[in-house]
Amino acid sequence: MPNLPLINLISMKAVAWSLAGLVAAGGAATAGTVAFSGSGSTSTGGPGAGAPAAGSYDNTDSSAAVADGTSAPADSSAAGSPGAASLTPVQLCTNLTSRVQSIVGMAGDTANKAALSTVLANPAVSQVLATGPVSGLVTLVGNATAVPDYCGLLLNLPTVPVPGDFTEIPSSILNQTLSGLPATDLSGVLNSLPAGELSQTLGELSPTQLSSVFATLPAGPAGNVLSTLPAASLGSVLTTLPASSVTNLLPSLPTGDLSEVMTTLPNAATGTVLSELPAPDLTQVLTALPAPALGNVFTGLPTNDLSDVLTTLPSASLGTVLTALPAPTLGGVLTQLPAGDLSSVLSALPTSDLSNVLGTLPTGDLSSVMTTLPSPSVNSLMSSLPSSTASRILGKLPASVLNGLRGALPSSILTLLPL
Repeated sequence: MPNLPLINLISMKAVAWSLAGLVAAGGAATAGTVAFSGSGSTSTGGPGAGAPAAGSYDNTDSSAAVADGTSAPADSSAAGSPGAASLTPVQLCTNLTSRVQSIVGMAGDTANKAALSTVLANPAVSQVLATGPVSGLVTLVGNATAVPDYCGLLLNLPTVPVPGDFTEIPSSILNQTLSGLPATDLSGVLNSLPAGELSQTLGELSPTQLSSVFATLPAGPAGNVLSTLPAASLGSVLTTLPASSVTNLLPSLPTGDLSEVMTTLPNAATGTVLSELPAPDLTQVLTALPAPALGNVFTGLPTNDLSDVLTTLPSASLGTVLTALPAPTLGGVLTQLPAGDLSSVLSALPTSDLSNVLGTLPTGDLSSVMTTLPSPSVNSLMSSLPSSTASRILGKLPASVLNGLRGALPSSILTLLPL
């Protein structure tokens, strides 16, 4: 070393002092470590952490920032992106409406739910859905068309934003969201749907889910929903519902809606529905109907269902129902019954109602009824009436029919007849 030039000796001492300083600093030296990458350098510690180094670039997509301050990567439209995953579906829908409001000039109006339905129906929704993180809603429901109505359900909006697209919501998601709606919002949603979409929506529900929907709806909105349905869909809904649900539902409907429902139902569905009702509820439904609607209900009922309905009604209610029917309908009902059921129905009537029923029947129908009844029933029925009333009723019969009944009539009545 004595032979080395002075400048070299000074340089070596400087290096030695530097190494000694680093050893003394120990692990603390790592706090100042600088990392390098091919695109530039970023400090990982110290006061300037996060600021890009000279020559580097910032890769944060400012368009991914959301209204509530949450930020997401630029590719957050992909399923499972960090931005979408950090927000609940309700938060995503809230963010969607906020951003659309900003575009259409309604920013900040979040209290007016009716206005939010208009916001979600705006074409700007498709523009916003193309960006993260709200694009995760498209992945969630499977298609962009369903997003506005899906968000309407999550945000408890009183009407469906785009009614024509409501059926685009997958049934599994729809069932889950409908079941969580309070009565008022559920009423608004279903009653804002056109008949076709309403039919398809209710048709996708299981019996349990359908029962839950109508158990949640108040009587008025339930009546509106049922009255909107076309005949086939209405029949499907009421025959799909458990009998207990039908029993709770029909008697509670307003008279106007009940009439609309019962006169719209196909005959087979009407028979099924009425046959499910216990006597008190059957009585309440039938006696609440105006005479024209009641006549419509009984016209065309399958014979088995007709027998079930008439033999289920208590005597007083049976009389009220039969005497309210127009004469042609009454004749069609009684002549349709087999002999045993006909005898049971007429025998159950109070005397005054029996007199009104038989006295109202057109001659042809009365002849059919009297010749269908077993002889003991004819005798019993005529004997229960005052002789003058019985003779007046029987006097309407053709001579051939009357002569055929001679052996079945009590003598007190025979003496009054022109035999």
